[in-house]
Amino acid sequence: MPNTALNYEIVRLQSIANIIDGYVMLVLIIVGTVGNLLNIFVFIYLKELRRMPNSIFLVSSFIGSLVLLWATRFPRSILAITNIDLLAISTIYCKLRWLFGRWGLNMPMTCVCLASIDRFLITSRNVRYRHLFTVQRARVIVIIFSIVYLVICMPDAIYYKEPSCTASASVRFIYKQFIAYFNLSITNALSLVVLALFSILTWNNLRLSRLVRCNRFQEQVNQMMLAEFIMVLLTTIPNFLYNIYSQATQSVIKSELRLAQENLWSTVSAAINFTMHTGTFYVYVIVSRAYRYNVRTAIRLKKRNRIQPKHTPIQHEQIGHPPPVTQMIH
Repeated sequence: MPNTALNYEIVRLQSIANIIDGYVMLVLIIVGTVGNLLNIFVFIYLKELRRMPNSIFLVSSFIGSLVLLWATRFPRSILAITNIDLLAISTIYCKLRWLFGRWGLNMPMTCVCLASIDRFLITSRNVRYRHLFTVQRARVIVIIFSIVYLVICMPDAIYYKEPSCTASASVRFIYKQFIAYFNLSITNALSLVVLALFSILTWNNLRLSRLVRCNRFQEQVNQMMLAEFIMVLLTTIPNFLYNIYSQATQSVIKSELRLAQENLWSTVSAAINFTMHTGTFYVYVIVSRAYRYNVRTAIRLKKRNRIQPKHTPIQHEQIGHPPPVTQMIH
């Protein structure tokens, strides 16, 4: 390829990546912020949802997603659009980005996995399993994971400093390798395995359980499970594959064209991955009539003693109507 054409192709790829990194991600941040705030409001406001252990996991995942969007993606989007680096301007923002940004990356996926485990337990025919998670235990579990992730992420908050919110490559080398493999193995691979396993087990519980008598309702629950799992799967796998490729080729000498191509791949896969943190509310609303009803109830500030229809048995309230909404994977 002639040098002129090669340079044009490199610039074109960089421009596309810049548009996605800036404008597309900014739209996702706005949409995701609205959706996550509505999710948090609904799950906290409605008593029937608030009293479920699974709500602790889901609300924590929504909060983690908000932190991730504003700590990590917002300054990057502003940089791509305006060429103004907010992290270089503010040392505090720089520290918060590297501490809570990584925390926000890990907490939502962890809480999603915990929610899928809780849903498997609560749909089990074993009564002891159904009462294994309590609200208090859920809070303790979330606090423990939060502290662990903050400790793991703390070195970057120390390494990145003035000027321009940068870190020494030689000083950070060992930690960089550790965090790369940690994200690849724990945040991505292990989380996908746990989520897939307990989603399948929950599906099987719903199919076999005698407590689920209403085919119409079971179909709705299954649709929510399938929609949620597909969303997480589709939005996580592209970035997971890129991370594997990046680790496998980190010692390879690459041309400028290949670097531009990889940068575009990284940007696109990151944008797809971040839809997991922005689209949960909209998936809930699309696939679940019960959740749409819960949202309307919360927005209108109505007090409801019972969210389920009156003909639904009380025993179904934990395995049945709104709980599937709150116990679906994020």
